[in-house]
Amino acid sequence: MAVFDNNQSDYFIKQITAAGLYYKEDLCKQKIPENIIKKIPKKLAAKYHMIPVCIDRNQLVLVSDTEQVFKNVSQLKIEVGMDIKFLLTSTDNIKMALLEYYQISNYREKNTLNHAESIEDSTPLRRKINEMIQDAAEKKASDIHILPYAAGVYIHFRVNGHLIDLSDIYNFLPSEAGNIINIIKGMDESGNADMTKSNIPNSGSFTINRGDIPIYVRIATVPIGTEVGLQKVNLRLLPQNNRRIKIDEIGYPPHDLSMIKKTLYQSASGLFINSGPTGSGKTTSLYAQMYYIGDSLNEPLNIMCIENPIEIQEGSFVQVQVHESEVEDVSLTAKKILKVGLRSDPDIFLYGEIRDSEDALVAIEASTTGHRVFSTVHAADCIRTITRLLDLNVSKTSLLSELKMIISQRLVGVLCPECSQPHILTAKEKAILTDEELRKLTAPGITLKEHGSVSAQKQCKKHCSFGLQGRTVVDEFVVFDTALRDTLLKQQSFSEVKDVLSKRRFKSMWEKGLDMVASGQVELSEIIHIVGKD
Repeated sequence: MAVFDNNQSDYFIKQITAAGLYYKEDLCKQKIPENIIKKIPKKLAAKYHMIPVCIDRNQLVLVSDTEQVFKNVSQLKIEVGMDIKFLLTSTDNIKMALLEYYQISNYREKNTLNHAESIEDSTPLRRKINEMIQDAAEKKASDIHILPYAAGVYIHFRVNGHLIDLSDIYNFLPSEAGNIINIIKGMDESGNADMTKSNIPNSGSFTINRGDIPIYVRIATVPIGTEVGLQKVNLRLLPQNNRRIKIDEIGYPPHDLSMIKKTLYQSASGLFINSGPTGSGKTTSLYAQMYYIGDSLNEPLNIMCIENPIEIQEGSFVQVQVHESEVEDVSLTAKKILKVGLRSDPDIFLYGEIRDSEDALVAIEASTTGHRVFSTVHAADCIRTITRLLDLNVSKTSLLSELKMIISQRLVGVLCPECSQPHILTAKEKAILTDEELRKLTAPGITLKEHGSVSAQKQCKKHCSFGLQGRTVVDEFVVFDTALRDTLLKQQSFSEVKDVLSKRRFKSMWEKGLDMVASGQVELSEIIHIVGKD
C-alpha cells in the first residue's frame, strides 16, 4: 500500500491540492463530533487508515494517507452505507488522529489488508474471500470450513464451538471451487502450500489484520470425492492480541484453580499435561500456567518452546518451529531442538504435543534433566490420557515418575442471561441421566436454561453471539503423588485406572458440567454434545 508522508515531492502535492483533494488541517484539533466518528467503525478506520471529518451534501468526507482508497470507493460505499468522498493527508496526521479518535496505537505503514488483499489488483472473487475471512474474524470464529459440492460450496464458521452455515450469504458457484482453493493457497506465507498438488493434503499459513489485531491463519486442505482437484479447506483463525491470558481467566472453579496453582508453584520439575480435542483451549491454558509460574517467581524465565506449529506468538519466549525434511542437514526435529535447548540455560520447556512414543521420549528426557515440561495430548479425558501415555511404548516407571499433573478440558458456551429461556428436560435427556442426576436437575429452586428463540437473540440488548456470551472451561484434573504413581504402576486396564481415581474423590467433567447446568449457566445439550457421558 503506497503511503504518503511529508517527504513526497512538491509536484505531487500540488496536483492533489489543485484538485481540492488534499487535507491540510490538523485532524486532532478539529474536534470531530462523536456521531461523525461513529460513522466509521474502529475496524474500518484501522484497515483503511481513514478518519471521517464531516458530512457534505449527503457525502461522508473521509481523510486517508493512502491513494488505494480512491481505487476502492465502490466497495467502501457498501461497507460504510452511504456516498463518500476522499481527501488525502499526511501519514503523521492520520497516525495521530487514529490514536485520538479510535485509540489505535498500532499504526501499520504496510498494507493492513495484507498482500493477498491488495485493492489495486484484486478480483471480485478474491475480495469476496477476504471479506469472508474478515467477517469470520469479526464474529470471533475459530475456524472457516470450505467444502465444495455438486451445487456450490458450503461455508461454515465455527463460533463458540458450534458450526454456523453461511453458505447462502457467500453463495459461491460450483465453478469457483478450484479458484477459491488456489487463491487461499496463494495467500500462504510459509512456503508450504502448493497449488500444483491437489491430490494430497496441503498446509500453510498467513496473517491478516482485524483492526489493530493481527490474526494468524492456518491453512489445511484435503482432497475429497472422485473429481481431480476437488479439495476441502479449513482455515484456523488464531488472533494474536498480545494480551496475556491469566490462569484466573481460564474459567477453572475456585477449588480446581487453587489446587492447580499449588501444584504449579511447588513443582520445580516434572511433566504437566493438558488434554482435550482440537479447539478445547489446551495451548492457551498451558501458556497461562507458564505465565503464572513467572509471575509467582516475579522474575523473567527462559522458556524454550518446541512447537509444530507455533499457535500463540509470544515475544518473551524462545519459540522454535519444528521443520522435518528428507534431507537430514536441513531437518529441524524436536530432538535436535531439545539438544540445543538443554545447552541454552532453559527454565521451562513447552513441547507442543505428544503424538507418539518419540514425542513422549523427548518430553520425558527434558523433564528428567530437572526442568518443568508442559505439553498437550489429544485425548478425551484424564483417564484416557493416562492410559494413552502408558501405552506409548515408553518406560512406565520413567513416565509416572515425571508426571505431575494432567488437566483435561472442554470449552462450553455460556448462555446469555438476557435472551435465554427456561428449559424443560426432554425424554432423551432424562434417559441418559441417573436417578441422582435427575434429582439434582429437578430440585426445588433449580431453573434450567436454554437458548432463546431466534427473534429473542436478534432483539437481545447484550448483543450476544447466537444466544451465547462466549465460552468457559469445564475441566477435570489429576495431581500425581507417590501413592498414585505406585498404584498406577501396578494397574493395566482402563477400569482399574478409573477405580483408582474414584477412590481419590476425582470429579469428572461430566459431573462439573451438570453443576454448571444446574446453575443455569450452560445448556444441558451443550454438556451432552461437548463433554458427553460414558
